[in-house]
Amino acid sequence: MKIAVYQMADAGDPAVNIAKAYDAIIKTDADFFALPEFFTIPGGDNRRPYTLQSCLEETALPAHDMLRRASETFSGYIIGGSILERGDDGCYYNTCYVFKDGAQVTSYRKVNITHEEVELNVCRGKEPVTFETPFGKVGLMICADCVSWEVVEATCAGTNLVFLPVSLTDPNHPPFTGHPVSDIIARKYGSTVVKITRVGTFGGKVLSSMSAVTTPAGTFWEAPDAVEHLAVVEL
Repeated sequence: MKIAVYQMADAGDPAVNIAKAYDAIIKTDADFFALPEFFTIPGGDNRRPYTLQSCLEETALPAHDMLRRASETFSGYIIGGSILERGDDGCYYNTCYVFKDGAQVTSYRKVNITHEEVELNVCRGKEPVTFETPFGKVGLMICADCVSWEVVEATCAGTNLVFLPVSLTDPNHPPFTGHPVSDIIARKYGSTVVKITRVGTFGGKVLSSMSAVTTPAGTFWEAPDAVEHLAVVEL
């Protein structure tokens, strides 16, 4: 099984972010291709004053179309990090879409949203999502979901593989080393956890946690540094 992890740097422009992701996907040979949380939205020093609707129109809808088109060329599953979704209920969600062979396989709305997302009126998802593949059952979480043990238990129990897209690191986040949460999840559930992070700048300083693939035996692969990096990890 080959998993492509795209630790993607924010270019500061949604169209450029989307184009970079498309080019990387269609040029890669893997069974899964995974992107970070909110990979299209300029953040950190590039942050823009979007409304939810303008963010949807400028960053999410073009990204959704790109993921579908890319999946017509890429032969595996595309784990689309996350983009904004407007539900039939009128709510906006932080949503991870999965595509394969030009079709949407499933989607997952982030349950454990952050205080910032609450303040922006992003709505909380309600249901865990797993899906079956030839490589076993796959679970989806997004960023802060991994520190809600209710979400973790509902998502990770019985899975072979868990994707965890995360976004730009908060410059006020306490420093840490390694991948302690991924380690705990991998050991407890016997799953391989694929964390895909995003690289951005805050006050001109490059910040990112490291993307990693963590098995029950520990860290199998880690990005070499906090810059844009595309790796195909073979398990």
